[in-house]
Amino acid sequence: MTTKFIKLFLLFFLAAAVSFPQFASAMVEVTSFSQSAGTVAFQGNSVPGYVTFELKTSEPTRGHILAVGNGVQTQINLSSTDFKTVHKVDWVPWDDTKKAPLPPGEYQLKAYLSDQGYNQMQGYPLGKLTVVAETNPKPLIDQVTINPSVFSPKYGGSESMEIPFNLNRPAEVQLSIWQNGAEVFAGIKMKLMPGSHSVSWNGTDKSGRVVADGTYDVNFNYIETAYNYPATRQSAQKVGTVTIKDADYNIPLWRMKHVVTDAAFTSEVISPDGDGVNDTVNGQITLAEPAKVSVYIANAAGAHMNNVVTAQTFQPGTYTFTWDGTDFNGGKAVNGSYFIRVMVIEGANTGYISFTDSVRFEGGYELKPLQPEKRVRVISDTAKLSVYPMGQGYTAIKGDTFPLISETIENGRYEVLVKEGVSGTINVSDVELVTEPAQPTAPNTMDYTVASGDTLWKIAAKFSTTISEIVTLNHLDPNKYLYIGQKLKVPAPSAPEPATQPVIHSVQTGDTLWKIAQKYGTTIDAIVKANDLDPAKYLYIGQKLTIPSSPAIPEPPAAQPVIHTVVSGDTLWKISSKYGTSIDAIVKANNLDPAKYLYIGQKLTIPQ
Repeated sequence: MTTKFIKLFLLFFLAAAVSFPQFASAMVEVTSFSQSAGTVAFQGNSVPGYVTFELKTSEPTRGHILAVGNGVQTQINLSSTDFKTVHKVDWVPWDDTKKAPLPPGEYQLKAYLSDQGYNQMQGYPLGKLTVVAETNPKPLIDQVTINPSVFSPKYGGSESMEIPFNLNRPAEVQLSIWQNGAEVFAGIKMKLMPGSHSVSWNGTDKSGRVVADGTYDVNFNYIETAYNYPATRQSAQKVGTVTIKDADYNIPLWRMKHVVTDAAFTSEVISPDGDGVNDTVNGQITLAEPAKVSVYIANAAGAHMNNVVTAQTFQPGTYTFTWDGTDFNGGKAVNGSYFIRVMVIEGANTGYISFTDSVRFEGGYELKPLQPEKRVRVISDTAKLSVYPMGQGYTAIKGDTFPLISETIENGRYEVLVKEGVSGTINVSDVELVTEPAQPTAPNTMDYTVASGDTLWKIAAKFSTTISEIVTLNHLDPNKYLYIGQKLKVPAPSAPEPATQPVIHSVQTGDTLWKIAQKYGTTIDAIVKANDLDPAKYLYIGQKLTIPSSPAIPEPPAAQPVIHTVVSGDTLWKISSKYGTSIDAIVKANNLDPAKYLYIGQKLTIPQ
């Protein structure tokens, strides 16, 4: 055989190897190939937005499919590492090199495979695929339903809102709830195929706590998995909103009452002046079950003054604490009444319960409104105040009024007296100055020393004044006992002035018929008759009431007295209505303290 003939033979052999692709080992072959669609479009609509290829070989292989056409060729990965006999991939018509959808046209599909012996298959023909342009492509996710659109998640509840949706292409999907630019909840990541699916949300945040009321954005984070090289960073699609209303953001009060059954101070006054008397005050809380709690001293506006028990777990029982009269920064508190506020912690949920028992702080700074008094009225639906101490939040509602502490406006805010002993600031835009008729001048006062058997009612009757007047003059808590030797300011006797124009009272926050009657030295019955009121209905802020002059209570006629035995549900109002008399007459006839509750079985003389 000549050299020239050998060269021609080798050239022919090499050309044949290129023209007829196959493995060098004849043992491996493509046993089947299928594709889910012959025509696709990027994202799709009238035609599919992706295609599924399935290729089987007689021996384990790895490699890719090459789509060639329209002057473009792009690679469709099968397996780059693992050797498989079955290759199944989802693919969207995307050019990884140009980072753009594949141009419309017809593409030839060819396989490039390698077996475990590194034998190569180059350009094995598989068929063709047609790519078209879609004028109205589908989003990844559509047909979303948020049910219900208004949701009220409850403490310890198992209810959830369902979010059915349709997925148009293979993807990894994750529910994501947002508010004010921040993600508050993220669900689990799920790799899904196209079709109908559903996710749920129980109204909690990432920590498991029920979210606050408001409107939240419902989003889906996703990564489309039918690309050759799926993204490592999620994209997002907003699909709607949900409104959270009446949610148990805090542990509800009914639950708090089950855990913390009582809290009280062991003395009535704290005056930390270093004399060894009332320099500190002790208090105690009672738990009915094991609980993690934190105990705060709060002022009249509910703002925390100090943390006297840090968060820790207690067994059922009664526990004591001590307050030295300071705030969080070690400064002395302002004169006023202070209360016990307990925070209960259950997992991610927290809640607060406040108790009415109070201690009076004396000997510190006295907060006083301007004199003569000037007030502002809230004109917005709600207004946020920044209150003492440390600028804590306090919400006022439309119609609330506050005395000014200063007329100076600083940074667009007034300084006001929010509650006794509590200052705060409020935006000028949230209030209007109140023009009120001049208040009557304070009466002349005299000193009175509490004696054994004295009550506020007895002292008020003795000096021809009202309980409310004595409470106001002395900053008292009418629910607490007087003590022997206590010094009180009482109005000095003065000649009554003749009545002129009728007095008009504008109802304010906290007003009741009893408080108004005490303030003006009249009776509930007289106010009800003068204004044709239904005493069973609530007063409303801003309501105008005509205050009659103090009526003379007639002496009961000499007759056999009627004795009433108090039963469950009785009140002075119910009893007076039953017998056609007045509350004042029953109080006087029985020498009652109206600030105290009646008790079942109590005998009352009913004046006729």
